[in-house]
Amino acid sequence: MNEKFIFREIIREMQELADQNGNVLSEEEVRKALEDLRLEEEQIKLVFDYLIGQDIQIEGYRQKENFKKEKKIEEEPEWSGEESEFLSFYEEDLQKIQSISEREKMQLICEAVDGDALAKGRLIELYLPVAAEIAKEYEKRELPLGDLIQEGNVGLMIAVESLADTKRILDADTFLREQIRMAIEEAIEIQKDSRRAGSEIAERVNYLNEAIQNLEEDLEHKVSMEELSAYLEMPKEEIQDILRMAGDEIEIENPHSHHVHDEEE
Repeated sequence: MNEKFIFREIIREMQELADQNGNVLSEEEVRKALEDLRLEEEQIKLVFDYLIGQDIQIEGYRQKENFKKEKKIEEEPEWSGEESEFLSFYEEDLQKIQSISEREKMQLICEAVDGDALAKGRLIELYLPVAAEIAKEYEKRELPLGDLIQEGNVGLMIAVESLADTKRILDADTFLREQIRMAIEEAIEIQKDSRRAGSEIAERVNYLNEAIQNLEEDLEHKVSMEELSAYLEMPKEEIQDILRMAGDEIEIENPHSHHVHDEEE
């Protein structure tokens, strides 16, 4: 029999048993129900935490305290007018998403893991507000808020699709949140790399421009490619690459045109 089916049946049976016992189970009862699945201790703890989240009391089990510090409420980031307007409309749309119980959510996750397309779509919809909240955490951002949210949404969709491959059920919530955050942070890093590359190009253009000016002052005429290459001890091809990046900002003398990037090789 399918292991995921067995697991869901065990969870359902424990919930039914808890209903009969006034929402109370013993730690021994839960462990005995799970013993055939050969779960690791961390996975068993996740089952305990899930059952406790369903308002089921587990006698003999002390839930690990959550020492996660609440975020200190700081000043709201200064969104631009356009971002504030976008956020207002977007959050208004998110409020239309119908919430579900934790039990229904677990069932939805199981169905998504089994590859059910409708379940995947509903799960993505449920986590869109999560993606928006995570995106808003990045105050010192390289991208506009709308782009951050979009990147988070893309990461969410990819993560939901991969649930069937990873077979993650008990820690699906953690997994989805991690993937959303990773997608946002990766987009930020790509943007940083792009800006660094732009800065490096600007530095090379400025360096070349300064060299041309200095050489023209010494020679008292417009420098040629050959003179510039010898002066900088730099191959002509490399100089041509920099000049292409500079566009029309820099001109040097050559036999065919005032713009070296128009030179035919």
